Amino acid sequence: MQRTCALKRTLKSFKENDAGNVTIFSIFMIVLILTITGASVDIMRFEATRAKMQSSMDRAVLAAADLDQLQKPDVVVKDYMDKAGLGDAIASVNIKSGLASRTVEATGTASMKTLFLKMAGVDTMTAPAVSIAEEKISNVEVSLILDISGSMTRNGRMDKLKPAAQDFVNKVMTDESNGVTTLNLVPFAGQVNPGDILFDYFRGERPKIKQNNGFGNGDQDAPGNSLCNNNAENATDCDDATVTTTPAVPDYFPEWSGKLTNVVFYFDTDGDDIYNIAHKIEGFPDYASRDVDDFFRGFVAFAFAHDWRLTDPEQFLGVSIKGRGDKTRYFQVKDDQNGTESDIGPTRNSRYIPGATLQYSWIDYDYWAPSYVPPSRTPPAPVETAEDNAYTDTNVNMPSSCVEIYADEFANTELPKSSDYVPHFNYWGYDEETMDWGWCPSEDMAVQYYSADRQALVEFIGNMRMHDGTGLHYGMKYGLALLDPENQDEVSHLIANGLVDERFEGRPIAWGDPETEKFIVLMTDGDTTDQWRPTNPKDPRNGDTPLLAQHSSKSKLLSPRSENVAALLKQCDLAREKGVTVFTIAFETSDSGAADMQACASSPSHFFRVEGWAIDEAFDTIARQINNLRLIQ
Repeated sequence: MQRTCALKRTLKSFKENDAGNVTIFSIFMIVLILTITGASVDIMRFEATRAKMQSSMDRAVLAAADLDQLQKPDVVVKDYMDKAGLGDAIASVNIKSGLASRTVEATGTASMKTLFLKMAGVDTMTAPAVSIAEEKISNVEVSLILDISGSMTRNGRMDKLKPAAQDFVNKVMTDESNGVTTLNLVPFAGQVNPGDILFDYFRGERPKIKQNNGFGNGDQDAPGNSLCNNNAENATDCDDATVTTTPAVPDYFPEWSGKLTNVVFYFDTDGDDIYNIAHKIEGFPDYASRDVDDFFRGFVAFAFAHDWRLTDPEQFLGVSIKGRGDKTRYFQVKDDQNGTESDIGPTRNSRYIPGATLQYSWIDYDYWAPSYVPPSRTPPAPVETAEDNAYTDTNVNMPSSCVEIYADEFANTELPKSSDYVPHFNYWGYDEETMDWGWCPSEDMAVQYYSADRQALVEFIGNMRMHDGTGLHYGMKYGLALLDPENQDEVSHLIANGLVDERFEGRPIAWGDPETEKFIVLMTDGDTTDQWRPTNPKDPRNGDTPLLAQHSSKSKLLSPRSENVAALLKQCDLAREKGVTVFTIAFETSDSGAADMQACASSPSHFFRVEGWAIDEAFDTIARQINNLRLIQ
C-alpha cells in the first residue's frame, strides 16, 4: 500500500513538474529546421542536376541537328551526354530529316539520392529533360557586297578577303541548301557594274562615244598625211592633183619605246561591242618588233583559224599593249578613228583573261598574215559643234557597263532607272599588277546574280581584281534592290539570257514571306569616297591617264562624301524596314568608316570591326547565323 502511494506521488510530481519542456520542444524544432534546411539543399542539388541535364541535352541536340554534322545524330547526342557524365540519363532520341532540314528530339531523366529529404520519406529525386533542336533552311536570299577598291591592296587585304569570302560561300551554299538559297555577289569600287545584259536592258542601247583625238579636225594630220583624205575642216584647196590615197594597210599602233611584255587581242562574239574573248601573246624575245602593226594581222588570222567561236571579221575589236617605257594602253581597230593614238578600252593584261595565253615564238605570223580580213574602219562623221570639234561619233569597245544612280533613287529599293552611263576613267593612281583600269569595274567584275553555283562563286572571288574608288552606297543599292520583289522582271530577263537558273523564276520572293529570309553582308576597308567624273567623258585620255594627273579642269565633283554616306544609310534604313538582316564588316578601316558600317548594321551585334586574318572569323560567324540553326523547345 505504501509502495502504491509512493508511485502515485512520483507520477503526480512528474506530471506537475514542467522542467525540460522547452528542451523537448527545441529538439523537435531542430529536427524540423534541419529537415527544411536539408530539403532546400536537396532541392538546390536537384536543380543543379536538372540544369546540367537540360543544358547538356540542349547542346547535344543542337550539334546533332546541324546539317553540316557528318556523324549520326543519335551518336552525337550520346557522345555529348557521356562526356557530361550523363550518358545513362538518355531515354530516347528521335530524328526527323527532310529536304534541307533536320529535327532532333531527346528525352531523359537523371535520378539523385537525397541527403535530408529521406528523413521525410523521400529517398530519391528525378530530374527530367526534353530538348528539341531544328536546323531548317528555308528560302534564303543573300546579297554579298564586297569592296574591290584600290586600297584593298594595302597590307595584303585582298589576299585575306578572298579565302574568308570563299569559306563564307562554302558554308552558306551547302548541298542541302541547293535550290532554296541564292546568292548575289556584288563587287563594288567607285561604282557597280551590272553587266552588259542588264546595262542594255536599262538603257536600250550602247552609248556612242565621240572619240577622235583630233583626227580630221584640222589640228592634226591623219593617216596618209593629208587633210584632204579625211574631210578636214580646213581642207579647202584640195583637188584631184593634190589628193593622196589612204594607205591600203593603215597603221593602228605606235612603235613602243621599249621591249613588249604582252599584247592582248579582244573579240566580241555576241554583237554588243563588249569583249567576251581575249587572247594574249607574251614571251617576246629581244628580236621581236616593238610595232604591233608588224605582226597583229598574222595573230588575228591564226586566232580565227584556231578558235571556233571566231567567225566574222567584225568580231575583232582592238588590242591592248603592255611594254617597258610606257603605261599599258588600248588601241581600237574596228571602227578606228584616230590611227595610232590610244583609245578608250580595256587594258586587262594579267592574271585571268577569257581566252588563251600563247608564247610569241609559237606562231608563224608571216604565214598567217595573208589570211587576215580587217573589221570595218568607219570614216569620221561630220563635226557639228565647236564643243565636239575634237571628237566624232563612233561605237567603241566599251570596257564597262555602269549606270549612273542619282540622289533621288536612294529613296527606294528599285534597280537603277537612269539612262546615263558612267564614263571609263580612273581618278586616283593605278597599280597595274593588282588593279584593272576603271572607276566602274570591268565586265569580269560584274554582279553575279541569284547563283546557287558554289564552285563558280568561289572561282569568281579567287579571280577578283581591284578598281578605283569606294562607292559603298552603290554597292548597297544593288545589294538591296536584288532582294526587292518589284525587280522580278529583271530576273526574268536574266533567266531568258542564261545568266540565272530557271529554277529561280519568281525571285526575289515577296517581302515578309514566312518561308523566306533575306540577308545583306556588306564588307569594306575604307570610307565612302567623293564621286568624281571626267568633265569630258569622251576624251580618250580618260582611258589611260588618271583624272588627278590631268588638268584640274578635266574633272568635276558629282557628289561629295557626305551626300554619299547619307545615301548609304538611307538604303540601310530601307533594308531594316523591309525585314532584311544586314551584317557589316569594317576591315582595317578608319573610325569614321567603321561608324558608318555600325550605323548600317541591323544591330551592334551584326557589326564586325576586324583586323588581319580575323576577317575569316567574322565571315564564319555570319555564315552560321545565316544557316539559321535554332533551338525550338
